[in-house]
Amino acid sequence: MNQKTTAEQIRETIDKLFKDAGYTAPELLDYIENLEKEQEETTQLIKKMKLDSVRKASAAAGMNSRLKDALRE
Repeated sequence: MNQKTTAEQIRETIDKLFKDAGYTAPELLDYIENLEKEQEETTQLIKKMKLDSVRKASAAAGMNSRLKDALRE
């Protein structure tokens, strides 16, 4: 299930509940939007950190191999 669709469905459900109850709480919808933005930013940061980690690991492995080759000679 797509998380964007789920968030949109929740937003629509809350909006319907507001209409049925006869009042609104726009700060709640703003809060949900902020949570979605933070979640997206966190996801992007995690992806970036994983990529950086893989790059550092491969660079360290490459230097280690060069050191081993030098010691063999």
